[in-house]
Amino acid sequence: MENLHDHTHGCTHCSCNNPVLEILKEEIFSAENLTKINPGSGKPSHEKPQTLMITGGIIRPMINGSTDTVEAIGISEGNIVITGKKSDVKDHMDKYYPGYETKELASRQALLPGLIEPHVHMVPTAMMQGWLDVSPFDGQNLRPVYDLSFVGSKINEHIPEIPGYFILGRGLDPSLMPFEVLNNKNELITINNTVLDDINADVPIMLLSASMHTLYLNTKALTYVYNHSPEVKSNYSSAEDYIKKTKGQLQEGLQMTPALKVVKLQIIAMSLQINSYLTDLFQTANKRGVTFMYDAGLNKGSRILLKAYFDTHQERVRTGGALLCSGQQEVDNLDPYKEPGQYKPVYYGHIKVVSDGSNQGLTGYQSAPYLCDPVNNTGVFNFPQTGIPAHTIPPSYNTLINTVVAVKGWPLMVHANGDQAVTFAINAYQRTLAQYRGPELRNRIEHCSLLTADQITNMLQMGVSPSFLIGHVGYWGYAFKKVIFGEKAQMLDLCGSTLAAGMRISLHSDNEVSPLGPLRMMEQSITRIMEKNTSVIEVLNSKECLTPEQALVAVTYDAAWQCYADKWVGSLKKGHFADFVILEQDPLSMKTQTSQYMKMRDIPVLETWVGGVSVYEKANDEKAEIGKGVTLSENP
Repeated sequence: MENLHDHTHGCTHCSCNNPVLEILKEEIFSAENLTKINPGSGKPSHEKPQTLMITGGIIRPMINGSTDTVEAIGISEGNIVITGKKSDVKDHMDKYYPGYETKELASRQALLPGLIEPHVHMVPTAMMQGWLDVSPFDGQNLRPVYDLSFVGSKINEHIPEIPGYFILGRGLDPSLMPFEVLNNKNELITINNTVLDDINADVPIMLLSASMHTLYLNTKALTYVYNHSPEVKSNYSSAEDYIKKTKGQLQEGLQMTPALKVVKLQIIAMSLQINSYLTDLFQTANKRGVTFMYDAGLNKGSRILLKAYFDTHQERVRTGGALLCSGQQEVDNLDPYKEPGQYKPVYYGHIKVVSDGSNQGLTGYQSAPYLCDPVNNTGVFNFPQTGIPAHTIPPSYNTLINTVVAVKGWPLMVHANGDQAVTFAINAYQRTLAQYRGPELRNRIEHCSLLTADQITNMLQMGVSPSFLIGHVGYWGYAFKKVIFGEKAQMLDLCGSTLAAGMRISLHSDNEVSPLGPLRMMEQSITRIMEKNTSVIEVLNSKECLTPEQALVAVTYDAAWQCYADKWVGSLKKGHFADFVILEQDPLSMKTQTSQYMKMRDIPVLETWVGGVSVYEKANDEKAEIGKGVTLSENP
């Protein structure tokens, strides 16, 4: 369980507003540090795009969002030049592209447009890869055993070799550990300094929760922070007072900032490897069929870093994102919006506003208290206004949203998890769009976790679409239903209802909140099985299950539309980029729950192509893995 403190404006953190980068952004993105991260100015070597005709198997170009198949496609100079009947494609390629190569798919194999992750956090995810992973995830699956013993084993197996270094861990998630029974009621497990002392009392430990709104410290770390932070010393009478009052549970920016600052040199030293971590991230994306990633919270430093990366590295994925704004002054300084025309890496498509926190972290802003401890906790709203009662939308929040959309003309992505945060977002959109007179905008609500039928109707009428963190159902659904929300969990991720109303939706991972993997996200939206409950298969609100066809549209065609990328990706239409994936099996061939559950995510990705260039081949990857275990020796 995570305690709460008295929150201040804009203090709630989540993957959309990573506290480490927020607190240390001036140091991490300093000119000196960026020079160390990208020491050279060399250009990446580019493979020549292939001129190719592909036939056989199952080819679904997803043109206009249709899942219909074609017999063949032709590509040249990195773009799709024709799709259709095999004879027509062959005649076209013979006439205009003589000397082209051919590729024949096996009967079960499927070719689809490259899969899309429409809400990720590239730089924060890469930046944290040097931290010890104490998350509940093994690849795309929940670990069969995830408890304090597992976390303790991981920590004690990775004691830093450098004297004085902290154990920095990430992804700690009490909501996915076994529940505690207190007063005949299930509660989330409590983690504090004494619990961490039982794991290791000799080395300072600092673990960032998966929700990113709590930093857990053992007593050794708390003592070090007190002795090295003037800010902490000014607020607590002694180290013992600091330990007693915080119990090693540092909440949000107010308490986390001084603790992170005392280890900033260690964090900055680890950040110098970010180019390597970004490459690993993009390679993982390719292995899971991803060719486009949209960052849902780019600050200016992150964008500079990413652009510098692509100046010196192969573009394995297309990228765009939303500019993160946290206050009125930032939106007042925005330039008027111009829709991206020609694709450029890390283009801006939206403004991002984070209105609350994480439901599984108990900071999503709710209309009624969470069922679990602490009592009377309704989460946190990031834009409170003095004198405005709780659950009344602050006028300053309306002004913020209005400035972004009606004044500056920008499309907006509002992070809203709790039902009260969703209500505020919808109300603010209604007021703003009533005044907006510009071209149609693709406004979004991110996560949009808890919805009602009336809210769906309102969103449809306004042209606001949801992007669902579908892992809320698959990974956290059991905890939501049994401990956090009870029957309110039925309101989670109403994918089926939004589509039935005529809306366009997407599915996202919010990586690294949940693992990359559109095939896994398809599976979770189709089955809605709560994976933490391993004793029986239990579905959360089966009426909201998608069909395989609907799920495929959500991770290709409609995801591209939401990200202002549908001119280039999301379908294999003539003139679009030749970004596609070849799978060992067509996901639409899986028609039963038995064939879908825990299987669609494991469909082997055989090849991933970006711009007519192969960026991943499973066969080559397997050879490389085998080669890692082979030691070559010279002949005597």
